Amino acid sequence: MSPFIVIEGIDGSGKGTQARLLKERLEDLGRNVVLTSEPTKGPIGKMIREHLSNPFLDDESLSLLFAADRIEHLEKEIRPIMSPDTFIISDRYVYSSIAYQGQKVDMEWVGEINKYADRPDLAILLDIDPKLGERRMRDRGDELEYFEEDRSFQEDVRKAFLHLSRGQNQPESLKTKWLVVDAALDKSEIQDRIWDVVSNMV
Repeated sequence: MSPFIVIEGIDGSGKGTQARLLKERLEDLGRNVVLTSEPTKGPIGKMIREHLSNPFLDDESLSLLFAADRIEHLEKEIRPIMSPDTFIISDRYVYSSIAYQGQKVDMEWVGEINKYADRPDLAILLDIDPKLGERRMRDRGDELEYFEEDRSFQEDVRKAFLHLSRGQNQPESLKTKWLVVDAALDKSEIQDRIWDVVSNMV
């Protein structure tokens, strides 16, 4: 099976940057790397993105859509390319659903509807203060979605991610190895800390 790595964290934590840097580092060693993300660019992912820009779904329906998008992600993009010589890196995965949707609906239920998702080999949490995350997004000119402007919500999501990194609030089938990195550090230092762990998988 492919080494499967997921990068998690609240908005503005630098997930996309670190996913790209890790991909480049692995490719420099001659490894095949596929970089993907959630929500996907498929029809379900598109509906989710439309909701995030202009909310029109109830919380339960949104949770189910994320779970459906994840199954489609696995079936169409991840499982078909799994092989021992290909690294798969996902910018967000099932733990984002538990952390985010779990603030609006029962967290155990969110875990239950996602329990058949593939277990990654490593989950990386980029932990950051929501104030700094929001500042980063504004500095790069991002148009904030409704939940990104709610600092209290982002703080609750941050706490949920930290609980997940300790093996809490998730089905047994999704428990995996976690690496928690201070995302307030310089991006090169963050990448070095990630590489200290990922290099053992090469």
